[in-house]
Amino acid sequence: MATYAIGDIQGCYNEFMRLLDLLKFDPSSDKLWIAGDMVNRGPASLAVLEKIMSLKQAAVVVLGNHELHLLALSKNPESKPGKNDTIEDVLSSPRLKEITTWLCDKALFHYDPKLRFAMVHAGLPPQWSIANALKYSNELSITLSDEVNGKKFLKSMYGNEPSIWKDNLKGMERLKFIADCLTRCRYFSSLGYLDFMEKKDPSQADVNLRPWYLIPEARWGGTPIVFGHWASLTLAQSDSEKYQVFPIDTGAVWGGKLTAMRLEDKRLFSVDAKAT
Repeated sequence: MATYAIGDIQGCYNEFMRLLDLLKFDPSSDKLWIAGDMVNRGPASLAVLEKIMSLKQAAVVVLGNHELHLLALSKNPESKPGKNDTIEDVLSSPRLKEITTWLCDKALFHYDPKLRFAMVHAGLPPQWSIANALKYSNELSITLSDEVNGKKFLKSMYGNEPSIWKDNLKGMERLKFIADCLTRCRYFSSLGYLDFMEKKDPSQADVNLRPWYLIPEARWGGTPIVFGHWASLTLAQSDSEKYQVFPIDTGAVWGGKLTAMRLEDKRLFSVDAKAT
């Protein structure tokens, strides 16, 4: 039995299937952790979702920003896909209701106490412990599962505010920050504000910004976390071990690689991808 975490698939179905073949993945005994952004930008989002759904209990999924965007488009018919969106195959599928119900049932943060490993699509703020992350993820999941409140949140989730965590945040502002941190964050400013503009590797970024995983005295520190969302990020294995963070978005949709990490020994497996 093995547990494999896979980074952003983003509709790259052929690469996904080749990676499963490389892993010799057996859903009767193995587990597949999916670190969000299963859909969009690539050519076959529907096929990716249907494959992951078919794995049932063998797949552990956290939502990414592209899943939230898909849900927003599906729940608010007046919303239109952006020029770079490639999720019309999902939106026009006769299984759309089934798919969105399945997505709304998924968490945005996962922790396995036996493996002592956590998974998130993007990152965590320093104020949160692992227990906080689970609690706040659950708050958002409950909202998404509610037809009325879920639709209200998905309609109002766009934009970059609030950009700093406060314990007294309430309502949609609180849910907005939770979603933004778990599905969109990369950097924090020196004053503790989320920065959504910078996407480059830390070696090329503004020196006044810090990657979320390098904020001193973060309450979640010490727990290994696997995450996606940051295709430009390169971390040496020694740095991953030092900081206990393991990035697995290797830019499949941009012609890079699709990567899985076996959590039991942190070994990486990759297949080359074609630019889409």
